[in-house]
Amino acid sequence: MGCNNSKGKQEIKKADLKIEKVENDNVEKKEYEVKICLLGDVAVGKTSIASRFCKNIFNENYVNTIGGAYQQQNIMLEDNVKMKLHVWDTSGDERFKSMTNLYYRDAQVAILTYDVSNMQSFEGLGYWLKELSDKVNKDNMLLFLVGNKCDVDSNMKQVPASKAKEYAEKNNMFFYETSAKTGAGVKELFKTIASKEYEILKKN
Repeated sequence: MGCNNSKGKQEIKKADLKIEKVENDNVEKKEYEVKICLLGDVAVGKTSIASRFCKNIFNENYVNTIGGAYQQQNIMLEDNVKMKLHVWDTSGDERFKSMTNLYYRDAQVAILTYDVSNMQSFEGLGYWLKELSDKVNKDNMLLFLVGNKCDVDSNMKQVPASKAKEYAEKNNMFFYETSAKTGAGVKELFKTIASKEYEILKKN
């Protein structure tokens, strides 16, 4: 089953990025650091998305994140640019929700994640949007809406892509569907994040 992606109408503003320049063999290499935070309810697959991207692995056994978990991966872009992506996965468990702002308050990117086979997880996105609005200036963040588990059979899918796209456009987000299990859409998601952040740097 294929996965969808859609570029929303989000206005991209200046991001606070760390910059390191390295010269090697007379070729200037630029390295930029980007902090990304995955938000969403329990069991939507945030940890699996991060692990698929950073380590190219998938664990069938569900493990609840306590507070936050960190992973890192690099993406090479045009102009000899390396984007170092710091990926933070936060817990959706009610017991740890009060801690999540410690992880996303200085992030440049927020990925709001839901399970395409669980309508309740989609409806819970409002909480995470409100969290961002209350705790940080989300207007200075790139926001991505990600429907995970798009590999499920069509009769199990509860959240149509059209409904999610409409929600993304309404809330100024980019939309993707992914499958951490098969890897579908995951690399494309993070490549877009890296590219969009680099656009911000070039404009500023």
